[in-house]
Amino acid sequence: MNEYIVIGKITKTHGLFGNVKVVPMTNVEEIFLNLKEVFVKDETRNGIYRVNVQKVKKIGKNYLLKIAGIDSLEKAKKIIGMQLLLKTEELPKLSSDEYYFYQLLNVDVYSEAGEKLGRVIDIIETGSNDVVVVKTKDGEILIPMVKEYVVSFEPERKLVVKLSEWM
Repeated sequence: MNEYIVIGKITKTHGLFGNVKVVPMTNVEEIFLNLKEVFVKDETRNGIYRVNVQKVKKIGKNYLLKIAGIDSLEKAKKIIGMQLLLKTEELPKLSSDEYYFYQLLNVDVYSEAGEKLGRVIDIIETGSNDVVVVKTKDGEILIPMVKEYVVSFEPERKLVVKLSEWM
């Protein structure tokens, strides 16, 4: 599954002509705005299928998609709950100080001194910066993803942080 990354989930239908509402599972808006092809994961058939996206419209924090071949309410209902995937090589390139959420989730977190603190289990978007939720042996700690706290980050491998006195 490392070949693909989940970018969204189809949550409901919209209208009578097969449009579907998608909740994004990525922090990079550019992915949806330029979407032409996407993969749909059908867990009931244990398959991944390439589909063409005819139209994308942003509605609040979500998106409306018109997928080729899904042209009725009945067909749209059949794909509710399915995930949208992209091949990782098709993701837009990011600058050195940016990351995709999938690169941060489940990463081991260490202090500057080399002590393993735990693992990233969630990411909270606050508007000004992201905050990682780190599961430790004693509970959870929150660490802002800002230069004052992040010493280094190796995507999908390791996050080294500076702890403040209140952590």
